[in-house]
Amino acid sequence: MKKLIKSLLQKPLILLKDVWFVSPEKCKFSVWYRDELVVQGSENSNYKHIPELSSEPVVWKSYSPVELSGVCVLPSGKLLMCKPLNHLQHHPDSRKAIVCTKSYRPLEYPHLQSLTYFLGLIRSNFSHWTKKENSVTIFGKVALLGNSVWENTNYYHFWSDVIVDIWYIKQHLPANHQPDYYLVPHSNTPWQWDVMNLCGIQESQVIPYAKHDVVTVGELIIPIRDKGSVNLPPWLCHAIHEMSGWLPRSPKGKRLIFVSRADASRRRVANESILRDLLYEKGFEVHTLNGLSLAEQQQLFSSASIICAPHGASLTNLVWCNPGAVVIDFLSEKHLNPCFKILAEQNKLIYYPYICRQVESDDSGITGDIVVSNDQVESVLKIVNFFA
Repeated sequence: MKKLIKSLLQKPLILLKDVWFVSPEKCKFSVWYRDELVVQGSENSNYKHIPELSSEPVVWKSYSPVELSGVCVLPSGKLLMCKPLNHLQHHPDSRKAIVCTKSYRPLEYPHLQSLTYFLGLIRSNFSHWTKKENSVTIFGKVALLGNSVWENTNYYHFWSDVIVDIWYIKQHLPANHQPDYYLVPHSNTPWQWDVMNLCGIQESQVIPYAKHDVVTVGELIIPIRDKGSVNLPPWLCHAIHEMSGWLPRSPKGKRLIFVSRADASRRRVANESILRDLLYEKGFEVHTLNGLSLAEQQQLFSSASIICAPHGASLTNLVWCNPGAVVIDFLSEKHLNPCFKILAEQNKLIYYPYICRQVESDDSGITGDIVVSNDQVESVLKIVNFFA
């Protein structure tokens, strides 16, 4: 009976979506550049004699990929900038955009969750959109970057969702159709400006998401593709290398690096001191990345032969490692995102996941601390002895 009632309630919502929303590929106002990229991913099939782990196979988090990928160019496009419903859990400048045609028909766009959630965003943000002082018209070509997660302070998502969107646009649009400006979800932190500067984006080209509530754009450029930490495109590492001008070197570095999250507010290793001390005896250096410049993080990871770290955005720096480096990733049993496994494979690294027990009751696994078991510590030391 519950399933029947749920089905009956969903039918009006499905009908509303079919009537109201417009496909980026079929919209009569837009130009659609279909994704036809052929950039092969990298696999780790060349590495042999790797000691086996005693852990069970990992059941990685998964969901359906984006069905329609490409770049949509929408003349007179409109953006309704939304604050999150649970705004107290996010940065004050955290936003997502509802993309609309000039007649305010929403574009079918991934990453906005369910239609019920979408309607909730409209109800919550409508009063902000009606104030004229919060609206702006921007002439020229403007690209909407990211727009996949609410997080605007995360190092991984800034590289994989925002910066790679610029690369993606470059692959699809002719040189004379490239953006004049970029709408960017950011929190005005120094490292974000360093990343954009490295990738050739001038400060005068950047428009923060939180600056306006309603934005009308002369020509809106919308990259639509898989983003986030699950369905990584096979060319992600390649795109980051091209955007940053990075050239991997051979052979791999020689340093042994443990990246600590002891100074973080979440996903720490509760018994880190035991693991850290044992690794220190093996010649490991212990680093926290807070305060390190982008160049210093690049230098640190590119000089490593083994990187050992709890799962977190700092492992985005695996893209700077040289082929053959070893990665030991401690994941919460409730947060099995495959992003760094895939990045490691694309960059020809050797990747070992350790699924650790979570010590706090956080069902998402995003905030809870973890414990590395004694058996896992012993297994890590075997890996270190083999490769060091």
